[in-house]
Amino acid sequence: MGWGTDMRRLLQRWQNRLPSAFRQDRRTAVLLFAMLVIALLLGLAEFGQYPQAPWLFLSTATVFLALLFAVQRGLPWAVAIHSATATAALVLLHLIWTSGGVFSPRLGWLMLLPLLPFYVVRPRAGWLWAVLVLLMQLGMAAASYTGWVPMVQAQGQPVLSSWFTFSMVSGALILLPMLYERLYQRAMRESREHGRQLELKRQELEHTLQMRELFMATVSHELRTPMNAILGFNALLMSRVHNKPEALKVLQHTSQSAEHLMTVINDILDYSQLQAGRLEIHPEVIELRNVAQNAFDVFLPRVQNTTLGYRLELDPELPTWVHTDRHRLMQVLVNLLGNALKFTHQGEVVMRVQWENPGVRFAVCDTGIGIAQEQQSRIFSRFSQADLGIHSRYGGNGLGLAISRQLVHLLGGEMGFESELGVGSRFWLQLPLQACAAPPRRPSARPEVQTAEFPWRFLLVDDHAINRLLAQQVLRAAWPKADIVEAADGQQALDRLAEGSFDLVLMDMVMPGMDGIVATQRLRSTLPLPGRQVPVLGLTANVNPADLEAFQRAGLSGLMLKPFDPAALCARVEQLLLQRGG
Repeated sequence: MGWGTDMRRLLQRWQNRLPSAFRQDRRTAVLLFAMLVIALLLGLAEFGQYPQAPWLFLSTATVFLALLFAVQRGLPWAVAIHSATATAALVLLHLIWTSGGVFSPRLGWLMLLPLLPFYVVRPRAGWLWAVLVLLMQLGMAAASYTGWVPMVQAQGQPVLSSWFTFSMVSGALILLPMLYERLYQRAMRESREHGRQLELKRQELEHTLQMRELFMATVSHELRTPMNAILGFNALLMSRVHNKPEALKVLQHTSQSAEHLMTVINDILDYSQLQAGRLEIHPEVIELRNVAQNAFDVFLPRVQNTTLGYRLELDPELPTWVHTDRHRLMQVLVNLLGNALKFTHQGEVVMRVQWENPGVRFAVCDTGIGIAQEQQSRIFSRFSQADLGIHSRYGGNGLGLAISRQLVHLLGGEMGFESELGVGSRFWLQLPLQACAAPPRRPSARPEVQTAEFPWRFLLVDDHAINRLLAQQVLRAAWPKADIVEAADGQQALDRLAEGSFDLVLMDMVMPGMDGIVATQRLRSTLPLPGRQVPVLGLTANVNPADLEAFQRAGLSGLMLKPFDPAALCARVEQLLLQRGG
C-alpha cells in the first residue's frame, strides 16, 4: 500500500508539471498513449522490415508530435483526435494494401481506431469510426477480390471468408468495450441517482431528528412551566396547613401525583438527551449511605399503611464517601424501587447495598409478579414493557429501565436482572466506586433568610401570570416589606428598569417578543450605571444545554430551573442580595 501511494504521489507531481492542456486525468492518459505510439513508430522506423518503413513511420510520428504541440497551443481535442485517427487509418490502409489486402493480418489493427474517439471525444464519434472501419474492411475485400491489390489474385470465396472473419472479429472487439462503456455509464447514473436519494433520505432523517429534539424541548418546557406553579403552590399550602392533618394529607397526595408527572417529563427529556449524546455526568464526593437512605425514604409514605415488607440493608463495610454523580445514582435507585413497589402486592421489597472491594453492588429484590422468560429480552427496550397488559394495569411509560441502564453505563457500571414469573425479580447494578476522603465542609446551600425586614425592590419578569403569582407569593412570604414589580416580557422589563432602580431581577428565558436572553444582554449593555450591575437571577423551564449556556453568557448572576423549590429560591435570592451589598 505504501508503494502504491508513493507511485500515485509521483504521478500526481509529474501531472502537475505538464502543460495545462494535459493535466486532466483522461488527457494525461491520452498523452502517455501518444508518447508510447510515437516511441513504437520510431522503433519501427529504425528496425522495421518494410522498404517504406523509415519515411512512413517517421512521418507518422512527426504528425502525432505536431498534433500534441497544436493541442498545447490551443487546438481543440476533438480535432486532434480525429486527425490522429485519420492519420493512423491511412498508414494502416497502406500497410494492409502492400501486405496482402484482405488476407493481411494487419487488417485487425483497424479495429483499434474507434476506441480513442469513443472514450476521449464522445461515444457518437466512436460509433462513426466503427462504421468507417467496417467500410474500410469491405473496400479492402472488394479490392482484393478484383485483383487490384498487389501480390493478390482474385480468390472468390476465400476473399469473402477472410473479410467476413475480420469484420466479425472487428465488430465484436469494437462493440464489446463500447457496450461495456454504455453499461458503465448507465450504472454510474443509477449509482449517482441512488446516492442522491440516499443523501435526500439522510437530510430528511437529520431534519426529523432536529424536529424531534425541538419537539422534545418544546413539550418539556411547556409541561414544566405549569408544573412549576402546581408544585410551588402546593409547597406553599403545605407550609401553611402543617397543623391540619386532613388538608396536609390531601396536599401530600397532590404532591406525589405532581412528582410522578415530573418523573415522566424528566424521563422523556433524559431519553432525548441520551439519544443526542448531550447528557453528561457530573461526579462529586457523596456520602453513599445517605444517598441510599434518601432513595429508600422516598417511598416510605407509600408503604406505611400497607402490609408490604420494605427494608434497606447496608453492608457495614461500605465506604462512607465515594466519587460519583449523586443525582443520577439517586435517579436509578428511585426508579428501581418504584418499579419494585408498583409490581409487588404482597411479600416484601428489599434494597441491598454491598461493598465488593472494589466496587459497590446495589440490588433491589421483590416478591412481585415477576417477568416471563420470553419477555425478558425486551425489558430494557425503550417504550417497552414486558407485557402489553402491564401498561393498562400498572401505568408507566416504558422509559425508566432503558434510561436507568444507559445512566449506569455513563457512570461506568453494569446493570442486569434475574426474574421468574410469579416469584419475583432482582434488579442489580455494579458501579466501580472507590472509597475517598471526605469533602471540605461548606456552608449550607439553603441559609435562613436574614434580611426579612429589608424593603428590597424586586422586578419579576415572566410571560405566565400564574408563575408571576407564585414567585410573588414566595418572595412576599420571605420579605413582607418588599416592593415587587411585574413585567410580562423583556421589553417591559427594560422599560421598568429605565423608570427606577431595583435590587434584583428574576428573569424568565422563553417569552414572546423579547426573550430573557436578549433582555439580559441589553440590560447589561445599554442601561446606565449602576442599573446595569443589578443582579439577574434566571428562572426557566427550558433545560436545553445550549440555550442555558446562551442565557448564562447574556449576563446572569445566577440560574435556577423550574419547577423550583421555594426555600431554595429564597436562599439563592438572598445570597445574590448579600453579595451585592457586600
